[in-house]
Amino acid sequence: MALPHGEIIWITGASSGIGLELAKKLAALGNQVLVTARNAQVLEALAAESDQIIAVPADLAQPDCIDSLQHQLRQHVSYLDRIILNAGTCEYLDINAPDWLMMERVMEVNFYGAVRSLAAALPLLESNADAARHVVAVGSQASRVIFPRAEAYGASKAALTYFMEALAVDLAAQNIKVTVVQPGFVETPLTSKNDFPMPFLVPVNEAVDHIVKRLASKPAFIRFPLAMNWVLGVGSLLPGLWRRWVAPQLTRST
Repeated sequence: MALPHGEIIWITGASSGIGLELAKKLAALGNQVLVTARNAQVLEALAAESDQIIAVPADLAQPDCIDSLQHQLRQHVSYLDRIILNAGTCEYLDINAPDWLMMERVMEVNFYGAVRSLAAALPLLESNADAARHVVAVGSQASRVIFPRAEAYGASKAALTYFMEALAVDLAAQNIKVTVVQPGFVETPLTSKNDFPMPFLVPVNEAVDHIVKRLASKPAFIRFPLAMNWVLGVGSLLPGLWRRWVAPQLTRST
């Protein structure tokens, strides 16, 4: 199937990791790519590398960002073909010294940041009558089963997945497709901070290549790598077994 070409695509969380590499890849394929993140300096440097990339800096964790973000987008384009809601963060809960406000910090970016981005971008998608319209949200395989210390991250990605699945039903009449990307462990600055083994770790370039190849078909889910997908698929079908026997083996002492 053909790769995305000639589209206007907006990517959030584009200053590093999957978002950054997606921006470079999609721009190289001949798409106009708008990129958003908090770090304006990194975005400007990225835009300087390609005439196809436009920097749209914003802090999606701010509740009042929707109107200003939509205004910025409209300054550059009159419509969007595809949005990729990729902005995300991860913090782990230490139950012996819990930082409960951390739960809010993670949810503000991973869930509400995606909701705010959608609110800003949906009118630009709706103003485009082309059948290519597509909402993509980057979730995580971690939302499919429970992992120790992942209360905030897993819950935020589970909320994002449910929201997007419901959104797919509500947008069907407008022929706007919705896809949830659920990667396993990918080599990014975010995962480099993890203090535990990461099985089936995927280089970021391989992850991006896989995502881009699947975008044209607009599936409900893009899950990878295959081995991780299979293991967690079994775990999600046997949640009691996973909770009693597998999850406790993953507990870390620090």
